[in-house]
Amino acid sequence: MFFNIDFEVTNRCNASCDFCPRDATPHQGLMSEEVFDAALANLVEFRDRVQVRLPEWGIQVFLCGLGEPLLNKRIGDYVAKTKAAGFTCGLASNGALLDERRSAAVLDAGLDSIAINVSEIDEEYEAIYKLPFEKTRDNVVRFAEMADGRCDISMVIVDHREDMDHVRKMRKYWARYGLTQTIRYDIMNRGGALYVDTMQFEELPEAAQARQLLADRGVTEPLCGAPFVLPFVGYDGQYYLCCSDWTKKAPLGSVFEESFVSTLDRKLDFVLSREPVCVHCNHDPINKVAEKLIQIRTGRATEADLDGLVHALAVGNDDINDLIGDLRQMADPDAMASPRRRIPLSIE
Repeated sequence: MFFNIDFEVTNRCNASCDFCPRDATPHQGLMSEEVFDAALANLVEFRDRVQVRLPEWGIQVFLCGLGEPLLNKRIGDYVAKTKAAGFTCGLASNGALLDERRSAAVLDAGLDSIAINVSEIDEEYEAIYKLPFEKTRDNVVRFAEMADGRCDISMVIVDHREDMDHVRKMRKYWARYGLTQTIRYDIMNRGGALYVDTMQFEELPEAAQARQLLADRGVTEPLCGAPFVLPFVGYDGQYYLCCSDWTKKAPLGSVFEESFVSTLDRKLDFVLSREPVCVHCNHDPINKVAEKLIQIRTGRATEADLDGLVHALAVGNDDINDLIGDLRQMADPDAMASPRRRIPLSIE
């Protein structure tokens, strides 16, 4: 089990993908060295607490956020600092800026993994990403050669067409270059920032049915685990609810004033109220069930699929409650000295 910490080294991007709500970001910038150093120091403190309270949990750092990390000229330094602090380090990129100089910088700094998002080829790629395909392809192939034995590479395929034949085509394409590790993602509506006609959850009659199905399994206060397992630090030094808070509506405090655990109660308030982000997000448990109900109605899913999802969410809710209890204990210095015990979350 891992906490995957997302440092948003920038939320600017050189691509303009039509499945990414780039224009919805209220402000954009680059993470400064001062912010990065403060966030990393806080993370070291968090790791020390995790090792005492949750020794079975590891911590991984991803330099990504909502933009293209290679736009930040300090990216090599940030990888090196992350590694020097004792963390594994990954980043995500669209590959268009992954030239030989930048490739060498991140590889020599000790980059452990990279996820490269290229979900189309040729003219289709250029129409969707607004970037030159041949340059991106050549960058990716050269990086793979430079990274051999040094860095794990995954090709990300966003299934924006909802077409598994196309996903298989993309997998075959990259396999020709020896890139056989792929990650498929469904479209994410980024907390409602991206308009998807089938994800207007607040308008769906299935939402009430979804809430009742979860309540029937004992889940009266559904919790999404992302804010707790995937902590997010914005380029501006603010902790945010999670990476789905594309419009940055749920800031939790500054890295210069708050720690990773001191923001817990504010984070929990946002998740339980579902406002202003979760109510629109396709990762929200109620919305997940509502979406599955729609899929059943349209013949794309079965009752067994629904039952499996609700069961998994119920089990997951218990696990998240346990984790929140442990995180709350981490925030209490006196409790850190006591033996670890599972504490059910009680919300007044």
